Formats: sequence, structure tokens, C-alpha cells
Amino acid sequence: MTSRAEAREDFRRRLLAAAHHRLATDGAAGLAMRVLARDLAVTPGALYRYVRSRDELLTLLVTEAYTSLGDAVAGAEADVPGEDVEARWVAAWLAARTWARAHPHEYALIYGTPVAGYRAPEDTIGPGTRLNLILARIAADLPAGEERRREAPLTDELAADVQRIRAWLTEQSVAVPHVPDEAILAVAGGLSTLVGAIGLELFGHFKGAFEDARAFLEDAARRSFADIRRAMGRGHML
Repeated sequence: MTSRAEAREDFRRRLLAAAHHRLATDGAAGLAMRVLARDLAVTPGALYRYVRSRDELLTLLVTEAYTSLGDAVAGAEADVPGEDVEARWVAAWLAARTWARAHPHEYALIYGTPVAGYRAPEDTIGPGTRLNLILARIAADLPAGEERRREAPLTDELAADVQRIRAWLTEQSVAVPHVPDEAILAVAGGLSTLVGAIGLELFGHFKGAFEDARAFLEDAARRSFADIRRAMGRGHML
């Protein structure tokens, strides 16, 4: 790497560090190029040689957060024996919580209130759906059992959504031919519970209710996995 390239990379690291600091103190809405320039003791124009806009900087932060979360969850899940599918599912949930507690402002950036005026570009979709894919791959490792008929059929709209998700999972090399629609819905429900429960904890909504938020999340993970097992025909319907 040339000295010019090294200097550019060094400044980029400083810029991201300053942005993370402002994210923690002022929130995503408080990220302003003029403020960051003052923090870094440079002119605002100097920043635009590294990022074209505040939105591009936000995209860097969003992508970095999704990637870091995905790495943490993938690493924890990989440490569990592959045949213990439930343990892998629970490990993924708990790793997501651990990461979020260590990076609360980054979690709020990617799963909290959308930043006014910011529209994430398509190149954030890959990092942003990594957690979804990890959970889907874990669930897909459950073998299908006896096919069960849903008591109430899916609405046309929901059935179309499930087929769209199934097609996307196939594009992402997740083997889902044996996975019933019910199980796809159960995984989506589990992801929603995971993201929501972590947010409730981080934003203080468990105070006076679930003082041991880790135990609550582990129980929620196991309940979610039981739903998936039933949907796959591997357990008894309640």
C-alpha cells in the first residue's frame, strides 16, 4: 500500500470512529458532515473526498453494523455441533443479543427508527439479510416429518409472500423444497420475535418485568424452535 493509500485508509478509519462517536452521543439523526468535520479538525469539503454525502456515510455504518452482527452470530452458531439444530438456533439468538448489548447504538441504527430522509441502497440488502439467512439455514437442517394440513388456509396475499420468500431462499442456496409454508412462517415469526425482544430490552421496556432478559430470550428461542419443529411435522400439534 502506498503512503497516499495508507493516509486515505487512516483518515477513513478516523472518520468512521468519529461517526460512531456521534452515533452514540447524538443518534443517527445527529450525524452531520459539518459536525464531523469539526470533530476531525478538517474542512467540510475535505470529508467529501472520502464520502460523497451523509447518506453514503450512513450506508457505511449500516453495512458495517450488519456485517459485524452477522459475523458474531455465524461464529457462535458454528461453535455448536451441526447435528444439534436446536442448540444452534438458541446460540444464534443469544449471540445476536450479546452483540446488540455491546453495540446498542448500531443496533438502533439498523433495527430502530428509520433515519429521516435516508433510503438504504440495494447493496445493503446482502449484509442486512445475513441474520435472516443464518436462521433459515439452521431451520432448513431439520428433516421434514409427517405433512400436516393447516386448519385455516393462508390468504392469497400471505401465500404469495411465502412463495416469494421461498424463491429468494432458493436463490441464496438455502435448500427449502422439503420445508412447509408453515415452517417458513415460523422462521419469519422467530426472526421478528428475536429483533423485537432485543429492542425491548435495549430500550428499557423490560424493566419491572423480565429482569433476566437473557433467560427470557433463551426461553423465547426454544419456544420459537418448537414452533418450527411442529411446522416441519417433527413434533405434536398443541
